Amino acid sequence: MSTADYITYTALFVFILATQLGRRTPTLDKLILPVLIVGGIGFKYLSNLPTGTANHLLELAGVAAGLLFGLASVALVNVEKDPHSGRTVTRAGFPYAAVWSVALAARMLFAYGSTHWFHPDLVQFSMTNHINPATYGTFFVLMVLTMISIRTISVTVRAARQGADLKAGESRLARRFIHA
Repeated sequence: MSTADYITYTALFVFILATQLGRRTPTLDKLILPVLIVGGIGFKYLSNLPTGTANHLLELAGVAAGLLFGLASVALVNVEKDPHSGRTVTRAGFPYAAVWSVALAARMLFAYGSTHWFHPDLVQFSMTNHINPATYGTFFVLMVLTMISIRTISVTVRAARQGADLKAGESRLARRFIHA
């Protein structure tokens, strides 16, 4: 992973936490934007998915890890309807940040370790199991994309169940995709 990748992933992590921690009044656009950002960043990894059984299993493991981290994080987000405005209100605190921090730390430690601590072992493992080296990056992109998608879907569904307003009618992103 390059220095630019470390900076990009750290900035994405800071953005996600800065826009989700504390008491927030999300709109549909605010919920969709992180998914689009992760998808855009991950495009270079997802546009040419490595093929082969072992590669696909590792990619599925990335989705599974994202599902587990995502479900753990949404369990730590309170979603309610503000009684005065009718708007959706979310609350996320330290435990939510801790789940995201563990996910980022795992990504960074693997990236660093794969080039400094266990590079020869990883190369041998990859060759033995016919794993394309690009699959490891794909694993983490799919993990983060799944995490943020689970959060977005969860908040949207929980808000809808309570009859809370996400200002979907004012969504510029939704209008752009509908008219595209």
